[in-house]
Amino acid sequence: MNRIEFMTELAALLQDVPVEERREAMQYYNDYFDDAGDENEEQVISELGSPAKVAATIKADLGSQAGDYTEYSENGYTDSRFDQKEMPAGRAYQRKEEKEPPKTSRALKIVLIIAIILVGAPVLIPLGVGITLAVLGCVIALFCAFIALVVASVAVAIVGIVVFGVGIATLIPELAVGLALVGTGLILTVLGVIATVASVKLCLVVFPGICRGIVWICRRPFQGKAVA
Repeated sequence: MNRIEFMTELAALLQDVPVEERREAMQYYNDYFDDAGDENEEQVISELGSPAKVAATIKADLGSQAGDYTEYSENGYTDSRFDQKEMPAGRAYQRKEEKEPPKTSRALKIVLIIAIILVGAPVLIPLGVGITLAVLGCVIALFCAFIALVVASVAVAIVGIVVFGVGIATLIPELAVGLALVGTGLILTVLGVIATVASVKLCLVVFPGICRGIVWICRRPFQGKAVA
């Protein structure tokens, strides 16, 4: 039998009791269950006994023999037998409103944060510096690689122009050699110009992208805090 079944049967057995007395008696036992808590429901039912026994007790107390244990006051129906009863051993009843959530000390939180920082600083600071330097080194190496590509492209174009000029100068004494040098110079010049234009455009796309990525990475922690 559970609480609902107990109270339902008790209400049925008290149908011949006046409405006001029945209501106050039901309210008393309902509050008794509430004070005990759901976890102690079976123990309360065991203490009270069967609904028939409780109903008989209430009816007897309402009769000519009433007065030893029960009374009606401005607070409703009270039963001194249960007011004086000791709580079951091993588990104390506790009202829900008396259960307060555990309080955490703000000062303790601050102390714990400071302790974590002091303990982790010897590891976290060098690690952070190392990661920052590694990222910075990769970025600088990437910049240098693109700059070297542009310089190499320009150098190829310049070499092509020089070879073309030498070929022009060699046409008179050595026609075949001069033509070969002129052709080679033209090829190198065209390749150098194309490579220069392509590398410059690539730098114009990649360098701003790298800068935006670095700015985004630096702003990310602060954006996360603002959202939180």
